[in-house]
Amino acid sequence: MTPRATATGHAIEESPEAFFARFRAHGVEAYLFPEPWGSPLLEGLARGQVFYAFDRGTPPAPTGPIWVLLHGMVREAKPLRGEAFWQREGASYRLGGKALPLAEGFYLLESLLPLVVYAEDPLPEMAEVLLWPPLMLFRE
Repeated sequence: MTPRATATGHAIEESPEAFFARFRAHGVEAYLFPEPWGSPLLEGLARGQVFYAFDRGTPPAPTGPIWVLLHGMVREAKPLRGEAFWQREGASYRLGGKALPLAEGFYLLESLLPLVVYAEDPLPEMAEVLLWPPLMLFRE
């Protein structure tokens, strides 16, 4: 499998399995709804938040409770002015929360759901971000 690359050209993921193993501790238990036939887009529910994410696991996706890792690529970032939030904007997500540096451009964004994000520029401690679509879901 070819590694995913950033806009600057360097790889951020060797494989879905390695990425999940690396950041697994930052995941969340979610309920996955049955996947539409042939669709890589999954619908899930975690901590009262419904989300839609591109499935990076091997098919078929399970239905029911499962540990998942949500990941997004930061398109825009600015300081958060207010409370943590999570909202969908078309095919993208805008969310805000505390940004904890993990390593090499990766952050744990503690929003209403935990999300591992990759940002090419440093994020403020309290950040509001707009993600590039799609939101990605890693699982075992």
